Amino acid sequence: MVSLRCGNLEIEGESSSAVATYLRVKELDLIFDLGRCPMSFIGIGHVFISHFHLDHYFGIPIYVSQRWLNGIPPGNIYVPQEGADQLRDLVEQISLLDCGKVWDYRLTPVQPGDDIPFRENLVAHVLPLDHRVPSVGYLVCEIRDKLKSEFFGLPGAEIARLRRSGITVTNRVELPLIAYLGDTHTVPVDFHPLLKGCQVLICECTFLLPEHRDRAAQTMHLHLDTLPTLLEVFESEHIILTHFSRRYSPETIRTQIRSALSPEDLSRIQLLI
Repeated sequence: MVSLRCGNLEIEGESSSAVATYLRVKELDLIFDLGRCPMSFIGIGHVFISHFHLDHYFGIPIYVSQRWLNGIPPGNIYVPQEGADQLRDLVEQISLLDCGKVWDYRLTPVQPGDDIPFRENLVAHVLPLDHRVPSVGYLVCEIRDKLKSEFFGLPGAEIARLRRSGITVTNRVELPLIAYLGDTHTVPVDFHPLLKGCQVLICECTFLLPEHRDRAAQTMHLHLDTLPTLLEVFESEHIILTHFSRRYSPETIRTQIRSALSPEDLSRIQLLI
């Protein structure tokens, strides 16, 4: 399993096209996609699934069953609305086959535009993606209370007094921490105003070589050709590229990425290979 440090966040997991994608961010208690489920992922409380291709969701029965077997309360699993009922039926049929009863689990359908509060200070905004099956991305933001400008410079005791008197002295602000783009042919850069400013962007880059442009279009994945323009838009300090086709060796991936990007962009890039 690969581990990449991005500031104060560590992204752990694997991602290989048509094999398995599963990524963990322990600091945020979340998983993006679950094509397989390592035992070390069982304790994570929030799972965000991008779409229903096996390599992105088929670890869910293991995740659900292992929490149930170990007496851990059900985790929160978020999945695209189109397909949620079929997944629910699948999990329950596997459960009945496995032990004769239905495991406890919590499955929540989502669609683009939804906001998902989780933990005490985090929210996930659901993004629309463009793939062969319904697919969504996620933008995770930290929620903070920021002192209103009219109260800047006041002593702490005075601010506390205002609070006690019922005056709202803060505004809610969101800090964009991490965005996850599962499989997609386009990127919804303008769908959410905070997306471009996320600290960490996790983005697929399945196809690399010129002769695979048509293949990228047919399968609705991103091609390396689109990356330079995309990186001009995103302000992210850390960008993780994932989901490379198995036809490429690690050295081919590194060589093609280096040849396509500027030194400035390369300084932001990490490869999950």
